[in-house]
Amino acid sequence: MSYNQEIITYSQDKSVKNGVVLKELAPQTLEDDILGLTHRDDYYVFILVLNGTFRINCELQTHELQTSDLFLIKPYQIHTIEEYSEDFFAHFLSIQDFRIPDDLTYLLFNLPNTQQCIPLKTEACQTLLDTIHLLTKYETKQEEYTTEITNGLFQAIIYKIGSLFKEKTRVPEVSAINQSNVITSKFKRLITTQTHLRQPSYFADLLFITPAHLNDCVKKTTGQTVSYWLKKSIIDEAKRLLYYTTKSVKEIAFELGYEDHTYFSRLFKKHVKQTPLQFRGDFIVMVH
Repeated sequence: MSYNQEIITYSQDKSVKNGVVLKELAPQTLEDDILGLTHRDDYYVFILVLNGTFRINCELQTHELQTSDLFLIKPYQIHTIEEYSEDFFAHFLSIQDFRIPDDLTYLLFNLPNTQQCIPLKTEACQTLLDTIHLLTKYETKQEEYTTEITNGLFQAIIYKIGSLFKEKTRVPEVSAINQSNVITSKFKRLITTQTHLRQPSYFADLLFITPAHLNDCVKKTTGQTVSYWLKKSIIDEAKRLLYYTTKSVKEIAFELGYEDHTYFSRLFKKHVKQTPLQFRGDFIVMVH
């Protein structure tokens, strides 16, 4: 894996009007420069492997994907395609989060990073594949009710994916997707895109609620305060920048909103039990 000075964030092509892109992945269809390119996407990505192997590093963890594995990449997660076999073949589905219902947003966004890859049984894989094939077929048709059919097939796919992850993983259950759950999911989504040091009131304003109400919702849903999640978000982003880029600690501190890089280093050590450079040294060997 190569190390970058900047991490690029990709969006779907402007020609995509419905927020959904479905395509096939194979060595001959992958962009030449994608291998080893560390980047983010501002949408959800699902990869269903049908043949061969595919190695990807996502959020400091390396995953070895193989046939019948279903892999999720959440919006703004840093990832790098490291290697794939010559016979690799998969279906790739990218979805803007506005197309995903609130109940599934709660499930998918709260999946632990260690549970973003699940192996599918043959029947489950085939059911999902059959529905994908139907959607692909109708996307090119020009007949009455095509839009309604494709929307229905998309809903079937995303809910099937949701049920597969729910069956295989351990996301805390909620009795209903109430206002607190929705607000908390929106807040956690915002802090993945706003990695600069911010006050709780900043996010409350974006959600058109008071800081106290935001804190109540987040505490009720997660058991932790807004301040806890903001600190965690900053530390997690610092870890990413230390691991995936060659930026100095001073540059990283400034990028995250800390003018005093020594204070940032003390804060990092308090939470991680290592200095920033010790953390970096445990993961990579820098070549000068």
